[in-house]
Order: sequence, then C-alpha cells, then structure tokens
Amino acid sequence: MRGIADAVSQAVRRRDTTVTRLIHLLLTRLTLVVAGGLTSVIVARVLGPADRGAYWVIVTIATTATALGNLSVEQSQTTLWTREADRPAITANAPWLGLAVGSVAVFFAVLITVLAAVFLPGTGAMPVTDRSSLAWGLAAVPFMMAIVYVNNAHVLHARTGVVNRGTLAGAAVQCSALVALGVLGRLTVEWVVIIWTVSAVTNLAVLLPSLPVRLPRDRPLIRRTLSCGLRYHPGSVCNFLLLRSDVLVLNAMSTPTAVGIYSMAVVPTELLRVMADTVVQVVLPRQMEAGEETAALYTARAIRITVALSVVPVALFCLAGPALVVAVVGPAFAGCVVPMLVLAPGVAAVAVARPAAAHLLRLNLPVRTSLMYGGALLVNLVLNILLIPGTGVTGCALASTVAYTALAAAQVGWFARSTGVPLRRLVPGAVEVREIAHRLSGLGGLGGLGGLSVRAPEAGPLHEVPDTSSRGRPDTPSAERPGTPSRDPAP
Repeated sequence: MRGIADAVSQAVRRRDTTVTRLIHLLLTRLTLVVAGGLTSVIVARVLGPADRGAYWVIVTIATTATALGNLSVEQSQTTLWTREADRPAITANAPWLGLAVGSVAVFFAVLITVLAAVFLPGTGAMPVTDRSSLAWGLAAVPFMMAIVYVNNAHVLHARTGVVNRGTLAGAAVQCSALVALGVLGRLTVEWVVIIWTVSAVTNLAVLLPSLPVRLPRDRPLIRRTLSCGLRYHPGSVCNFLLLRSDVLVLNAMSTPTAVGIYSMAVVPTELLRVMADTVVQVVLPRQMEAGEETAALYTARAIRITVALSVVPVALFCLAGPALVVAVVGPAFAGCVVPMLVLAPGVAAVAVARPAAAHLLRLNLPVRTSLMYGGALLVNLVLNILLIPGTGVTGCALASTVAYTALAAAQVGWFARSTGVPLRRLVPGAVEVREIAHRLSGLGGLGGLGGLSVRAPEAGPLHEVPDTSSRGRPDTPSAERPGTPSRDPAP
C-alpha cells in the first residue's frame, strides 16, 4: 500500500510541475503573440509594403543561413539525450558549438552573396541591394545558432522557464526599440534589422548564465553529435526551405510590395499555433524517453488534443481575422486578406502533425524523414512557379498550403502505419472536447492540459499517470520543435 501511495504522490507532483510549466509556456507564447503583433503593426505602418518586403527578405536570408548551416545539431542533441552519461557534455558543448557553426554559416553566406554580385550582376540573383542591412542581418546568425542549441539543452533539462525569460527579454528589447524609433520618426529598414540582431544577442545573454551544467568540451561526443545531425540535416534543410522558399520565389518573380503583403498574411497565422505548440512542447520528452508502446499512445493522445485545440482558433481566425488585420495595419495591406485565409489551413495542418513528426525522429529514420520534407518542398516550389505569374500572392499562399497539408498527411500516415494506431484513433471525440471545455472554464483549467494521458486511446481524459518506462521523466521540450523554425521569423 505504501508503494502505491508513493507512486500516486509522485504522479501528482509530476503533474503539478507539468501544469506549472504549461501555464508559464502558454502565457509566454500569448505575450509573444501580442508583442509580435505590435511590432508588426509598427513596421508595416512606418515602412509600408515595399520596405517591409525588403526587410522580410533580409531576415529570411539570415534565418535561411541559420537553418542551412546548423547541421541539425539540435536534433542530434535530442537523439543522444537517451544516454544519461552524455547529457552534461551535450549541455556544455551547446553555446560555443552554436557560435562556431554559426560563424562558418555566415562565412559561406557572405561568400555566396559576393559571388552572386560579381558573376551574376543584374540578373536578380542578388536578392537585396542594401548590403549594409544584409550585413547586420547576417551578424545575427551565430547568436541565433547558439540560441537554438542552448534552448534545446535547457528544455531537455526541463528548464523552460529560462527559455521563456530569454525569449521575452529579446522580444522586450525589440518591441521597445521599435516603438522608440517609430515615435522619433527614425525607423528605417536598416534600423529594424539592427534591432532584430540586438534582440537575438539579448536572448542569448539571458540564456547563458543559467546553463545547468558546465564541463570541459567532449571532443568524441562532438564528432558523434555532428555525425548524427548530418544524417538528419537534408530533411531539416528541406523542412526549412519549405517554410521559407515561398518568400524567396515570390521575391524573384514579383515585387518587394508583394512580399510585404504576403508577409502580413503570414504573421496572423502564427496565432493558430499557440495552443498546439504548447501541447507539443509538453509531450516531446515522453515521446523520446518512454517505452515504444507508451510513446505511441502518448503521441496519439497528443495529436487528438492538438486537433481539438486547433478547431476554435481556426474558426475565430477565419471569421474575425480579415477585418481585424486590415483595421490594424491599414488599407495598404488589404491584399493580404485572401492569402491569409488560404494559408491558414496549411499552417494548422503542420501544427497538428507535429507530435507525429517528433515520433518519427524517435524511430531514427533520417532517409524517410528527408524524403517527406523533400517531396513537400518540391511540391511547394513547382506550384509557386506555376501559380505566382497568374495569381500572385494568393497563388503563393495556395502552393504553401497544398505542400504543408501533404507533408502533414504523410507524417500522420507514417506514424499510424509504423505504430499500428488506426487513423480513427487520432480524431478527437466527445471525451477530449468535454475535458478541454471543462478545464478551460477557469484559469486552473489551463493547467489541466498539462497532464496528457499516456493510456490507451479509449482511456479516460487528461490525467497524468505514472510512467512505466525505465527512463521516463517529465522533461519539457523546446519552444518550436528542435530544428523547426517559426513560420514568421520576425515582426
């Protein structure tokens, strides 16, 4: 009896910890949504569509350099985390490895830019003409790379509070600086990019003092980390390009004004990810550390909860989003309404499929994972090239939605096939809907979402049960699945 009581007590304490992290994480994300909306409005109203488009292209180039050059180290960190003896060294390697890899990425980005300007002048191969702003944007790459690695180390240690503080600090610096320069009438494309870079430095500065473990570097582990990451890197690159290639193709085939309008269509769709991302961040460690059967059931449960949590935001977004966006950013961006509505289903589909994507990482199938992302990227590029000349920004949004939905279907389908979980068990039922409605009826209900069950699909609602695996513990995953960039890189 005492053993049963201890197990129940441990489960309750673990549930309370998960609940607390979930509430903090949700509040942080909502705060970032508000801050991002404010900065987006400031940038849009001061710069206008054309200059906002130029800024968006620079930020896209910098984030592309980060994604292409990060060697998927954060994914290898997650994969190698199953070996407890390696965890201190993984943590210690994170900051300096991020800065080193980021510096190499900047070197190659500058080299490619210079070669394009020298050998392909006047062909449009050089995506921007403001080289000073581009230099400031690329200066952020090493810091962003280190943030990715360090964030992942923190969350694998269940220290999402540190990640939240770093993210909020960077957002506060960015938002306050944009407001100040906007009031003074000094806001330009270059200043917006500089502020974006400074916010990344601030974020990293908050993260570094709180690293849980500091030990000398482990060179053999570094080689294993890079080797493991490189196996997943083709898929990570394709995934990132899937989320960013539309901007680059639109910039090459249209005008900066079109890019600026499209960027405003992208920003509000991030609202659709807030609740879904919060659930995903709570379940990842169990997916990585629990037994195979438990992880599969936990993932299926997470998918159902994510679907249920996405229905209401999508409906509200479609009903109120168009009028609200135009009222806030002004009539110059009225052209973003239709692309925004077209893009919303695709973004929601990707958010819903993220628990399945994380489970595929556990299966250690880098080739098949890369083929999924590569196929979706190919669909996106082909449709963009075909649709943009005739339908412009709307065609770009449609191409992205088709590609995102195809990727989500492939990930969920492969999860169902590999685990034997029927697709019908991934559809939320009355149990999930009633439980979510009950727990969201008050502030305390928000916490109820943290105790996702790992029982069989027909088991009761959202209550934590003791993990029966040998390695299970309630770690919290990182904001934005490791290696998966946010759809909107900046305001």
